[in-house]
Amino acid sequence: MKKILFSIFICCTISAALKAQTVTEVLRNGSNGAKLNLVIIGDGFTAADQAAYNTHVTNLVKNLFSKDLYDETMDAYNIYRINVNSTQSGVTKVNASGTVTTARNTALDYRYSGIWDRCWMEPGPNTATRLNDLLTTLVPQYNYVFIILNETGFGGCAGGGKLAITRGSDDNDPGWSTAAHEMGHMVGLLADEYTVNCDNYTSEEPAQVNVTKNTNRATLKGEWKNFVPASRPVPTISGCSAANPSGNDTDEDAGLFEGAQYTGLGKFRPAYNCRMKGNSPLFCPVCYNQMQTRVKPYRSYNFNNSYAGDFTGDGKGDLVVHYGNSISMYSSDGTKMNHVFTGTERVNTGGSSWQFKPGDKFYVADFDGDGKKDLYVFNSGDWGSYGPYFGLLRSTGTGFDCVKRYDKTLEGWQMSAGDDFYVGDFDGDGKEDFYIVNTTTWSTRYVGMMKAASNKMSFIKRYDNNLGAPGYWIMAKNDKFYVGDFDGDKKADLYMANLKDWTTNYVGMLKSTGATLNCIRVFNNTLPGWTMADNDQHLVGDFDGDGKADMYIFNGTNWNPEYLLMLKSTGSNLSYVKRFDGVIPGWEMAPNDRLYVADANGDGKKDLYIFNTSNWDKEYLGILTSNGTTLSGTWQKDWIGSWNLGSVDKLAVTNFNGGSGWDDLFIYNTDWFGMLRSNTTSLSQVYISPNYIHNFKYHKLGWW
Repeated sequence: MKKILFSIFICCTISAALKAQTVTEVLRNGSNGAKLNLVIIGDGFTAADQAAYNTHVTNLVKNLFSKDLYDETMDAYNIYRINVNSTQSGVTKVNASGTVTTARNTALDYRYSGIWDRCWMEPGPNTATRLNDLLTTLVPQYNYVFIILNETGFGGCAGGGKLAITRGSDDNDPGWSTAAHEMGHMVGLLADEYTVNCDNYTSEEPAQVNVTKNTNRATLKGEWKNFVPASRPVPTISGCSAANPSGNDTDEDAGLFEGAQYTGLGKFRPAYNCRMKGNSPLFCPVCYNQMQTRVKPYRSYNFNNSYAGDFTGDGKGDLVVHYGNSISMYSSDGTKMNHVFTGTERVNTGGSSWQFKPGDKFYVADFDGDGKKDLYVFNSGDWGSYGPYFGLLRSTGTGFDCVKRYDKTLEGWQMSAGDDFYVGDFDGDGKEDFYIVNTTTWSTRYVGMMKAASNKMSFIKRYDNNLGAPGYWIMAKNDKFYVGDFDGDKKADLYMANLKDWTTNYVGMLKSTGATLNCIRVFNNTLPGWTMADNDQHLVGDFDGDGKADMYIFNGTNWNPEYLLMLKSTGSNLSYVKRFDGVIPGWEMAPNDRLYVADANGDGKKDLYIFNTSNWDKEYLGILTSNGTTLSGTWQKDWIGSWNLGSVDKLAVTNFNGGSGWDDLFIYNTDWFGMLRSNTTSLSQVYISPNYIHNFKYHKLGWW
């Protein structure tokens, strides 16, 4: 991975009044035209103050973009720091009437009053011109501006896409809550929700989405009406200083609370105390949704690349979403998802660094044996001659550390774009290793065994062209690999198939000893009860619960009717159990059936989820339950709860409820994510989320 510094230093010269100022790129998530460009400028910092100013900016960005929704939406922003020298340290002070009480010669000519009625601070007569000169010269595509005043007093004032805040007293831990509140004004176009008097508001309906004079539940603006449960009174509280109702969460429970936008009566806010009222609380549902909506056009966020695994180690299947140059982790509590972590641009903790790119491929694996699923990550295309790269991202339960990165080579292996990775604990030590395969890049075909060992990979063995003496498998371009412990010794073996490259079709069994692969069985053209064909689909799972990974084979296109076969592993062979021709009891097979191995009823036998979105007039999702010798099916069509099944939907098998051992489903497409709970013979939708994942307490339509 090409080494890129956290800050890229650019030096520019502007007008004589503002000599040789500099701009530093603090965070880059995309082109300036595709992102929101946030510029941070200091006023009242002399040349001697610049180091302290830089520290302040670094820590302000770190604090702000690790809190509330700002870490979740960080990929929407590019961030720039401008250093401009003031002649004198500090800023000009004014009194309540605007009269200068202390004059300072500063770069931007800002003034500080410390008085709410004067918005705490204000531009001076030269501020607009000087600020415009800086911005148009250094970051002409700016969207938002933070102006940091070299002043320890309290205050922040936003307007017109610009926010002025004070430095405060601690550059190593600058207060971020004022900036977070003011960003609500700038980015979300949100109103203040606090009051300064008990006057009665009688004018027109406010334009902002988070204040209203309307007391009609059914016509509350935008999403507000959907966040208020029918059981909650509207208005929820009345009067200037009414107490929060008993049992009502101060920032998560939406209602109609009198007192907003400085006026105590006649205007209402969505929650008792939101970030737009008290700075420190979280954004309420209405404000949170507005902030997400406003930045959505500038984000890469979608659910297309979603990965299931127990990343927190609590026994419940969690979720990692990769989008653009970011990943987000969400934990399951069995009924909903909770945001845990977002890494934007890179993770550089754990001793190494990984910079996220759109072409990253992730493989879920517990490579350190601590019970938390980690991530292997591979990128072969985004870095040109600098790559490929391979990384180990260790889950801490609250995020990921990059504990090791390999540049161009793994031990005993030169990486290339044709590399594929197959995760499995091939030596039985409780850490998930991987087989690495390349049958396309080189004139020689390769398979490698890479062992997970102390947060690194150790080379065990590489096979060139031939696999698995004393038997053998001659590798070819279209070999397919399937990981499974087919002999029950707790070591992940390989099933292999080649249905393309030879005049004969092959399926093989390669046993792992932990240090080698032994080819113990090869089937030519036929398997018990089955004639191989080029569109055979192989699915590996222990369908009879004896601890050995068996095989399902489905073919929906080479024959008429469609066929599904159950083959039992004896440990050294495959034996016929059952073949279904056209129909499985409870399910009529069709060419485009998609199958997923899962233990849907928790009996220790691997069943099948089966999904068809194209062969019938409706979409069907079914469960094929194995009793070890046969399958029986049930199905649901079109809708499962609030989820409308569609051709773009993808499924990921995971036990998100924990405990029972039943494998449930995450279902997702570009803009929607859902949780489908297995009830052994049917599925129920327990969670659904459009556009982003957030754990709201209530939404009328059941979203979030």
